[in-house]
Amino acid sequence: MCCCWEIKRELAKSSLSDSENGHWYRCHGLLVWSAFAIPQMLAAASPGAADIRIETGREAARTVAQARAQPAAGPGVVWPVPRGGLCFCVADVGDFWIADGHTIHITPHSGVDVPTLALYTMGSALGLALLFQDTLVLHCASLAIGEGSILVLGASGAGKSTLAQHLSMNGCKALGDDTCVLWRVADASAPVIYPSGTAFKLWRNALDAVGIDPAGFQSVGQRMDKYFVANASAADDRPHTVSRIVVLEKSDGNNCPPALEPLDKLDAMQAVTEHVYRPQFVGALGLWEGQFSQISKLVAGTEVVRLTRPWGHEFMPEVVDLLQAG
Repeated sequence: MCCCWEIKRELAKSSLSDSENGHWYRCHGLLVWSAFAIPQMLAAASPGAADIRIETGREAARTVAQARAQPAAGPGVVWPVPRGGLCFCVADVGDFWIADGHTIHITPHSGVDVPTLALYTMGSALGLALLFQDTLVLHCASLAIGEGSILVLGASGAGKSTLAQHLSMNGCKALGDDTCVLWRVADASAPVIYPSGTAFKLWRNALDAVGIDPAGFQSVGQRMDKYFVANASAADDRPHTVSRIVVLEKSDGNNCPPALEPLDKLDAMQAVTEHVYRPQFVGALGLWEGQFSQISKLVAGTEVVRLTRPWGHEFMPEVVDLLQAG
């Protein structure tokens, strides 16, 4: 049985509810209305016409069932919807139907907790909605440094959030974790990004390494020893020009000091393409040609470097010093 109403009862306890029994946020430069609380988004100062609405109900479950029954849907993780949009299902979390770039429908599954539901909403669902708006969405952490911003790319588990947390604790302004949306600005040489959240997601061992007690932080989701850690220093909610992209790579051994290596444009293009967020969504929407075009323009006007560093939290101060000096 769907637990939509259980979630609604839990959310009704929140102090962020507005007249629609929902919540207003700023995320990626957009005004977002959500039927349930997503504390990791920036609370909106004042409600208005939402750029994106996140609705709960049975509509997403019906849409997923109909889409999966279509022969053309195939065995993939995302299915086209005859009446428009794409849908997907996450076991024990929920059914998601992204109708367009402005509406996300969710049917929560029985037993899902709100943090887990919020995790997939901020990630896959919102990322897909933003692809409908012809943006470039990357899997990375992001921080404001000086007048520009830095994107930290790497495979899952590469330490993007951990490095971003260390940089944030050393004076850099945190912009976001996990996803980054690049907006094109007319006559600008580089795209801009906006803050997307208030926390990084860190495993317990990463918290132990920086002396943070996880007891005071919310777990990312069910059965995960990972926590939302409030940014030490958050960036202003304004456009930030992308000035540098750092691609993380582990060195062969701990005897090698961390090093930065500039990438030529071809290698930079490949590195960024490898970290497009949810490539299966890009393919389902037929957007790869446009994505390649945006990536090409991004690397043409942005410094892209490979950061090779030893694996271990004890080396983080040296890595931070190298990045801030460079």
